[in-house]
Amino acid sequence: MDLRDHPMRREHRPNILIRPNYRLALAVATALEFGRPSLREIGHARTGKSTANELLAELRGWRPFNIGFLRTIAGNPDRHTESALFRDLALGLKLRQPKSSTGTEALLRMANAIEEEAGRANASTVILSIDNAELLQIEDYNHLVRLHTMFAGELRLFFLFICQIDARPEGSEALAALAPPHIKGRFFVDRHYVTGLLWSIPESEQTEQDANDVALAMRVYDRDLRWPEDDGPTYTEAFAPKAYAEGWRLEQQVDDIRREIEAMCATDNLMFMPDWLMASFEPFVYYVLVRVAGSDSNFSKLSKDHIKAGLRASAFIEFERARQGFKR
Repeated sequence: MDLRDHPMRREHRPNILIRPNYRLALAVATALEFGRPSLREIGHARTGKSTANELLAELRGWRPFNIGFLRTIAGNPDRHTESALFRDLALGLKLRQPKSSTGTEALLRMANAIEEEAGRANASTVILSIDNAELLQIEDYNHLVRLHTMFAGELRLFFLFICQIDARPEGSEALAALAPPHIKGRFFVDRHYVTGLLWSIPESEQTEQDANDVALAMRVYDRDLRWPEDDGPTYTEAFAPKAYAEGWRLEQQVDDIRREIEAMCATDNLMFMPDWLMASFEPFVYYVLVRVAGSDSNFSKLSKDHIKAGLRASAFIEFERARQGFKR
């Protein structure tokens, strides 16, 4: 099989569905079902918050009813005026607007986009997802009240705020203590903490998971992702056909990989964290499947050196230094 066009070799490799994605989808669906106006999606940098948001927008199975979905991004203006906020949000939606547009004009463009999305989706609820929401200030939330109030009738607007918890020294949620009731009740009630791939099964999921998040993510490559047809070889099988035929699976080596990660963290005076950041996990899998297994016709399993090289290539330690506040 010619693997030069395999999805794993493309510039944009496929996003995989992982347990943290399912947890987020359940949190959003529950908030919608109970009539909440918003949800705060909070997590550390590089956990996969934005990617999870992309998957929410693409997939339909988690939705309790027809829902429109718009994705935008918060700006960081010098002055947090209504005009600056709605111009930035409209820009994130790729809406054309004159440079001299007022706050009210930008607000109306946002409202029109929301109404159009509701019509496209045949929905009476539209989610407005705002990435980099840790940049928003109390003044911005006060402006968002105006937009929210515009959709208090038959068409409902639901805000999904994506917040990096470690972007500011005081944390992304410090504003909650300062928010007046009409803002706090709308925008600071419901939260969901996004993690990377957990190394342990949460107690509430013991009966529904037979392995931890890391192992289940590896299982996606071993069993679920296939190419070029839906019944074609799995991604693991494609790059390690001999080992796969002999029974090897990437998931089988999750404990070996964990031991190497624990050793690397100890050597670098880092904590072994309860989760593996997606920014490192996905490149690691790419390296061990494509660069290691895919380049050795006699590949049988990952060695310690393979695992160490994959962790170095994926910048595992660098991401952990950043997360844990180390500056080297």
